[in-house]
Amino acid sequence: MGTKVAPTYATLVMGFLEEKLYRKVDTQYGTVFGEYIRTNWRRYLDDCFIFWSKTEEELIHFHQLLNDIHPSIQFTMDMQEEKLPFLDIMIIKKDNDIITDLFYKKTDSHQYLIFNSCHPSHTKRNIPYNLARRVCTIVLESSLRDKRLEELKSFLIKQQYPEKLIDAAIIKAKNIPITELRTSKEKPEQKDVIPFVVTHNPKNEKIFNVAKQFLPILHQSPSLRSLFKPQDFIHSRRQPLNLKKLLTRAKFSSNPDETFKVSKCLDPRCGTCKFILEGDTFKFKSGRIFRVNENMTCKSKNLIYCMTCPSCGEEYIGQTGTKLADRVRVHKQQIKDPTVRNTPCSAHFDNCGHGKFTIFPFYKVKSDNENLRRAKEHFFINIFKPKLNRL
Repeated sequence: MGTKVAPTYATLVMGFLEEKLYRKVDTQYGTVFGEYIRTNWRRYLDDCFIFWSKTEEELIHFHQLLNDIHPSIQFTMDMQEEKLPFLDIMIIKKDNDIITDLFYKKTDSHQYLIFNSCHPSHTKRNIPYNLARRVCTIVLESSLRDKRLEELKSFLIKQQYPEKLIDAAIIKAKNIPITELRTSKEKPEQKDVIPFVVTHNPKNEKIFNVAKQFLPILHQSPSLRSLFKPQDFIHSRRQPLNLKKLLTRAKFSSNPDETFKVSKCLDPRCGTCKFILEGDTFKFKSGRIFRVNENMTCKSKNLIYCMTCPSCGEEYIGQTGTKLADRVRVHKQQIKDPTVRNTPCSAHFDNCGHGKFTIFPFYKVKSDNENLRRAKEHFFINIFKPKLNRL
């Protein structure tokens, strides 16, 4: 979410909007419905969840009410009757009960800290236990819990964690009662401490113990005795620079006011230039304006793009990992030849657009990860709701 204070800002803004929401619900639907929303509405930062026992039509009206609170903040909605993810939990309706399971996003690669990495040993030893404890906290059914713990074990073995260490951590986590796992604990009042910070290197001597051993020398001074107390002197390790940090540096733009834009490649042999729109922003049919995040041309890769029918103005959002020109070539072929079509929008561009369309790449994904690119495509489809994606 950007800066460290961003979650605080999000919480304050969402809390303010919730107060406005409750007042609007009371005014438009009455205090009974308002009390129902207050009782069932749950939120963490900007992710919201509610068990809905009203009609689907009332849910759609409630969603519209949410989006009318502030013009710059629009909520997307996902509803299911059997199961639905919320944060990292899959909430499942089973008969008259609610059970919980782990939820992993498609982009989750389970790349936990590798065991032979240059980190303090106690940090690495504690990772299997904390992950196993999380599984035991979320998953209550024993058979499902054991299945998730086996999956966790396979993830950690791939990261070269010793099997005995993993098994011991799982046994330790399973022996904790569920009531204890699900009971929040108050953090003790934090005392003022003096950290003894060193860059971690397993080959270095443990100089913290040496420094602590010589504290009595400082205690001979009346003024320093009150400052340096043995119990307030803690060992803190700084992560050493990795190879990436040694070889690369942060990229700073020489022109902070630089505006990214979409341009034609102007290659005389390019068949995409006559279809592509140019500019630094794109206005969707819904009226929302999106500013591009990178300079892009017909030859750019890893893009999310929008195709528009010139006759009716309806839109289609797609993604491509290859050059945009190569993807446009495929679209043109599918529009022209019905036997090779694999997207319903091709028929629309053929019948309604008479084979014509315009295309605008509005977002460039920073990596070649296909799962990330598809997740971004799904995200924008949910936001802009292009009609041709729903054919």
